[in-house]
Amino acid sequence: MKKLFINEGLLLTEMEVTYKGKTLLLKRVLVDTGSGSTIIKTDIAEIIGIVAEENDMIYRISGVGGSEFVFSKTINSIKIGEKKTGNFTVEIGAMDYGFDLDGIIGLDLLQQMKAIINLDRLILECDS
Repeated sequence: MKKLFINEGLLLTEMEVTYKGKTLLLKRVLVDTGSGSTIIKTDIAEIIGIVAEENDMIYRISGVGGSEFVFSKTINSIKIGEKKTGNFTVEIGAMDYGFDLDGIIGLDLLQQMKAIINLDRLILECDS
Protein backbone atom coordinates (compact mmCIF):
# COMPACT_ATOMS: atom_id res chain seq x y z
CA MET A 1 0.00 0.00 0.00
CA LYS A 2 1.31 3.44 -0.93
CA LYS A 3 -0.14 6.83 -0.06
CA LEU A 4 -1.30 9.02 -2.90
CA PHE A 5 -1.59 12.79 -2.80
CA ILE A 6 -3.25 15.36 -4.99
CA ASN A 7 -1.28 18.46 -5.97
CA GLU A 8 -2.30 20.98 -8.61
CA GLY A 9 -5.11 18.62 -9.60
CA LEU A 10 -2.69 15.73 -10.27
CA LEU A 11 -2.74 12.31 -8.58
CA LEU A 12 0.83 11.71 -7.37
CA THR A 13 2.86 9.26 -5.33
CA GLU A 14 6.47 8.20 -4.80
CA MET A 15 8.34 5.27 -6.33
CA GLU A 16 11.81 3.85 -5.99
CA VAL A 17 13.87 2.78 -9.00
CA THR A 18 17.04 0.70 -9.01
CA TYR A 19 19.47 0.52 -11.93
CA LYS A 20 22.84 -1.23 -11.83
CA GLY A 21 22.91 -1.24 -8.02
CA LYS A 22 21.96 2.43 -7.60
CA THR A 23 18.60 3.31 -6.07
CA LEU A 24 16.72 6.58 -6.32
CA LEU A 25 13.46 7.79 -4.80
CA LEU A 26 11.23 9.70 -7.21
CA LYS A 27 9.05 11.97 -5.10
CA ARG A 28 6.58 13.43 -7.64
CA VAL A 29 5.32 10.63 -9.86
CA LEU A 30 2.02 10.98 -11.71
CA VAL A 31 -0.35 8.01 -11.49
CA ASP A 32 -1.77 7.99 -15.03
CA THR A 33 -4.09 5.24 -16.25
CA GLY A 34 -4.23 7.07 -19.59
CA SER A 35 -0.51 6.64 -20.20
CA GLY A 36 0.36 3.34 -21.85
CA SER A 37 3.90 3.33 -20.52
CA THR A 38 5.91 4.32 -17.49
CA ILE A 39 8.29 7.24 -17.98
CA ILE A 40 11.17 8.67 -15.93
CA LYS A 41 12.41 12.21 -16.45
CA THR A 42 15.82 12.32 -18.17
CA ASP A 43 17.39 14.62 -15.55
CA ILE A 44 16.34 12.28 -12.73
CA ALA A 45 17.37 9.09 -14.57
CA GLU A 46 20.88 10.43 -15.17
CA ILE A 47 21.47 10.64 -11.41
CA ILE A 48 21.68 6.84 -11.23
CA GLY A 49 23.38 6.34 -14.59
CA ILE A 50 20.41 5.80 -16.89
CA VAL A 51 21.57 7.52 -20.06
CA ALA A 52 21.08 7.00 -23.79
CA GLU A 53 23.75 4.76 -25.23
CA GLU A 54 24.90 4.28 -28.80
CA ASN A 55 22.64 1.28 -29.49
CA ASP A 56 19.51 2.73 -27.84
CA MET A 57 16.73 3.50 -30.26
CA ILE A 58 15.18 6.95 -29.91
CA TYR A 59 11.53 7.23 -30.87
CA ARG A 60 8.61 9.63 -30.58
CA ILE A 61 5.66 9.11 -28.25
CA SER A 62 2.46 11.13 -28.30
CA GLY A 63 -0.26 11.81 -25.78
CA VAL A 64 -2.65 14.45 -24.55
CA GLY A 65 0.29 16.59 -23.41
CA GLY A 66 1.90 16.56 -26.86
CA SER A 67 4.75 14.47 -28.22
CA GLU A 68 8.37 13.95 -27.28
CA PHE A 69 11.39 11.79 -28.06
CA VAL A 70 12.28 9.01 -25.62
CA PHE A 71 14.46 5.94 -25.33
CA SER A 72 13.77 2.74 -23.42
CA LYS A 73 15.81 1.07 -20.67
CA THR A 74 15.20 -2.07 -18.70
CA ILE A 75 15.85 -1.24 -15.07
CA ASN A 76 16.55 -3.69 -12.27
CA SER A 77 13.48 -2.88 -10.20
CA ILE A 78 10.69 -0.49 -9.39
CA LYS A 79 9.23 -0.37 -5.90
CA ILE A 80 5.95 1.28 -4.96
CA GLY A 81 5.18 0.92 -1.27
CA GLU A 82 6.12 -2.66 -0.42
CA LYS A 83 5.46 -4.03 -3.93
CA LYS A 84 8.51 -4.52 -6.14
CA THR A 85 8.78 -5.61 -9.75
CA GLY A 86 12.02 -6.60 -11.41
CA ASN A 87 13.51 -6.11 -14.87
CA PHE A 88 10.93 -3.61 -16.02
CA THR A 89 11.26 -1.52 -19.18
CA VAL A 90 10.62 2.21 -18.83
CA GLU A 91 10.87 5.14 -21.18
CA ILE A 92 13.23 8.02 -20.49
CA GLY A 93 12.27 11.49 -21.73
CA ALA A 94 12.39 15.23 -21.03
CA MET A 95 8.80 15.27 -19.71
CA ASP A 96 8.40 18.98 -20.42
CA TYR A 97 4.65 19.05 -19.82
CA GLY A 98 4.41 22.24 -17.76
CA PHE A 99 4.22 20.29 -14.47
CA ASP A 100 6.97 19.47 -11.98
CA LEU A 101 7.12 15.67 -12.30
CA ASP A 102 9.85 13.08 -11.78
CA GLY A 103 8.01 10.38 -13.70
CA ILE A 104 4.74 8.82 -14.74
CA ILE A 105 3.39 5.47 -13.59
CA GLY A 106 1.64 4.20 -16.70
CA LEU A 107 -0.89 1.47 -17.32
CA ASP A 108 1.90 -1.02 -18.06
CA LEU A 109 3.27 -0.82 -14.51
CA LEU A 110 -0.17 -0.55 -12.89
CA GLN A 111 -1.20 -3.78 -14.61
CA GLN A 112 2.09 -5.52 -13.82
CA MET A 113 1.64 -4.70 -10.12
CA LYS A 114 -2.11 -5.49 -10.20
CA ALA A 115 -2.72 -2.05 -8.72
CA ILE A 116 -5.98 -0.82 -7.25
CA ILE A 117 -6.36 2.95 -7.00
CA ASN A 118 -8.51 3.87 -4.02
CA LEU A 119 -9.40 7.54 -4.46
CA ASP A 120 -11.55 7.66 -1.33
CA ARG A 121 -8.64 6.67 0.92
CA LEU A 122 -5.95 8.09 -1.43
CA ILE A 123 -3.93 4.86 -1.51
CA LEU A 124 -2.48 2.65 -4.20
CA GLU A 125 -2.80 -1.01 -3.32
CA CYS A 126 -0.72 -3.56 -5.19
CA ASP A 127 -1.54 -7.28 -5.13
CA SER A 128 1.19 -9.27 -3.41
